[in-house]
Amino acid sequence: MKKFRVVLAAMTVALMGMAGTAHSAIAAGPPLPLPVAANGNPVSVFASGVAIPTQVAFKGKTAFIAGGAEGETTGGLYYRAGGSPEAKRVPGTPKAAFGVVWQDHKLYVSFGKKIGVLSGWTGKKFKHSRTLAAPRPAGKFNGFNGLAFGNGRLYAGITLNEEREHSHDSNLYANSVVSLNVRTGKIKTVAKGLRQPWMMTFVKGIKSPFVTVLGQNAPVGTLAPDLVVKAKQGADFGFPSCNWSNPAVCGKFDKPAFTFDRTASQPSPMGIAARGKNLYIALFNGRPPAGGGDAAPEVVETSLNGSKIDQVMSGFVAPIVLCNYAAGYLYVGDLTGTVYRVRV
Repeated sequence: MKKFRVVLAAMTVALMGMAGTAHSAIAAGPPLPLPVAANGNPVSVFASGVAIPTQVAFKGKTAFIAGGAEGETTGGLYYRAGGSPEAKRVPGTPKAAFGVVWQDHKLYVSFGKKIGVLSGWTGKKFKHSRTLAAPRPAGKFNGFNGLAFGNGRLYAGITLNEEREHSHDSNLYANSVVSLNVRTGKIKTVAKGLRQPWMMTFVKGIKSPFVTVLGQNAPVGTLAPDLVVKAKQGADFGFPSCNWSNPAVCGKFDKPAFTFDRTASQPSPMGIAARGKNLYIALFNGRPPAGGGDAAPEVVETSLNGSKIDQVMSGFVAPIVLCNYAAGYLYVGDLTGTVYRVRV
């Protein structure tokens, strides 16, 4: 399998080096064999047919799943309810979604260049919808990534501008994590200097979110690490002046919580979830095995400073993006369009 990275741009997810793979895998249904969990618990298919699952949120027994889009594959906002794992599109919603969170009887969804607020769920559709934020001019805004709720505000990462992959980007809120007033939609920058903040989670008792950040991978030969940062208010993590490939030149900037070093491949931390004082992280490409060999997609569990990293799930047939924890279960989604569940 070719090495590739996820580059998020506006309303699409461009899967470099894998054109058509996601589409054919989704059409074929959930793959066999299933991934395996390090704790020995059985892994099951929770949802299927979700194009590029990125994040999941729960309202009781109903799961809402955000799905990206690539090539011929269109995604959108899906729901899964009842005993069948087949996910269905929520009627009337855009064909690409990247972040989703349920809070105070409302569903907040990042649809690329806007965040929508949906309410009045009937079991099949939402009765009401409104736009919380859609920065203008749209051509000067890259888009929203994953979402999280904390401190009474909605937090979001900002999509990478591919034309400024490793240089300064003057677009609105570029290379930052922002928070929004959920009543007015007013946006405030939280932390900046982040090449591509993707997903985030809050740890109980800590006011700042932990955020996965994809490191610089161009020009060819760049060995910048991927980051996990604690995005405290006012932090500056240095990008593009500092990409953390040489920490000695990054002294004036805020330090990441920890990094995933790049070797032959880049691990690419995507989904992130908190359980107590530990983090679950989906690694799109994974880490090379200690004894040598090719990297493979995996889910790891880490301490908040990355001092201890253990593999939690492995054996995926495609790269993984989604990672959420809820009520004793870990949910992980891969590019076959499948979301798996295992008790942890």
